[in-house]
Amino acid sequence: MVEAEILSIQVGMPKTYESPMTAQDGEGRTWDSGIFKHGIEGPVFLGETNLGGDGQSDLVHRGGPDRALLIYSARHYPEWESHANRSLEFGSFGENLTVSDVTELDVCLGDIWATKDIEIEVSQPRLPCFKLARRLNWPGLNVEVIKNRKGGWYTRVLKQGMVERDQTLRLVDRSHPTWTIDRAIRLYMSEKKTRTPSKNYMICPS
Repeated sequence: MVEAEILSIQVGMPKTYESPMTAQDGEGRTWDSGIFKHGIEGPVFLGETNLGGDGQSDLVHRGGPDRALLIYSARHYPEWESHANRSLEFGSFGENLTVSDVTELDVCLGDIWATKDIEIEVSQPRLPCFKLARRLNWPGLNVEVIKNRKGGWYTRVLKQGMVERDQTLRLVDRSHPTWTIDRAIRLYMSEKKTRTPSKNYMICPS
């Protein structure tokens, strides 16, 4: 049985920020985002479109029934911390759930994962934009995340309910075993080479 422990849960509401990084990423100084999330203790309700206390500023690319929950693997943190030469707390990549044991190589599109109270379906890879780089004051991080295929994944909510840290997510159904998140990102990158580049470069996460 494939399982992943929920190590941390994060939520956050959108706010407006100002950044001095305009010259590096080509975006405006003022920006709106819900990417700054804080960890919570105790059970929280997972609804159709998000966790209680969570919100998104860009409802075109984040949130809604197809991107209700963002999950990120804790296994990536040591590598990013090594590159950054600093500690990064869970939630630094804007994720709602930080999980153990599985990565984009282990999770497939259409996977259904469940605890005793909730059921979620993997819907698509997460492809971060400049907001992630600004969140961590790390110019170009969003591009590096995509190149390394370590952006996390979004899920739909099939069964609403309470979710809590230290619960176990169990894989209950896998309909597309060859379509890992890693493979989907590889395809995206391959197809992107044939498209005209835009200044945003990647889909925004929040």
